[in-house]
Amino acid sequence: MGQSPTGGKHFRRRICSPVGPGHGQNLPMEHSAKWFLKKHEDGEVFGPVEFAKLKEWARAAQVSPLDMVSDDEVNWIKAPMLQELHMDYLIQLGEQSYYGPTTEEAVQEFLRRGEIQAETLLINCCTGVEMALRETGFFQGQLPPMDEIAQGEPGRRTIRQNLQQRIRELELLLVERRQQLEMADARIRQLEKRLQSAGLRAD
Repeated sequence: MGQSPTGGKHFRRRICSPVGPGHGQNLPMEHSAKWFLKKHEDGEVFGPVEFAKLKEWARAAQVSPLDMVSDDEVNWIKAPMLQELHMDYLIQLGEQSYYGPTTEEAVQEFLRRGEIQAETLLINCCTGVEMALRETGFFQGQLPPMDEIAQGEPGRRTIRQNLQQRIRELELLLVERRQQLEMADARIRQLEKRLQSAGLRAD
């Protein structure tokens, strides 16, 4: 299985058990008094909010797969790692390109925008089951528009915007790795010259 610019394929067959970013808390997520969302694209933090509001944001496609969540602003984990957010679905965009995981409602929002079609393949990260969107139990052919986003809440981004941002990040990472390799190579050449000038020879 190949990986996509989202790095999403590795989420397949995710173990769906509650995971909390805090200090081993045993209370359900809904009992936590405060939750924070950190947007991946710019690091902007939203919150504190009740967990019900965080779930609402996830359902409204306002939480992307790379966004981070926390209940203390110290320990952060990627949003899809919280089972209670139900970000369980990967969207197959091409032979080796995926978006997600995301929620059922977000999948339907992308369908409403025309970013995906009823025939688009979905993968349930918990079960590994693959099926076309139209074959799922939550498929709705005609979808009403989602409510407007209130001021001070995280905005929605299209699949294309998320993928483009991820590609840019990977390109920058590649440039950084190349620079590191070039520096290491230059350092090796310097050391070899020193060895040679000292009358030694590197193996």
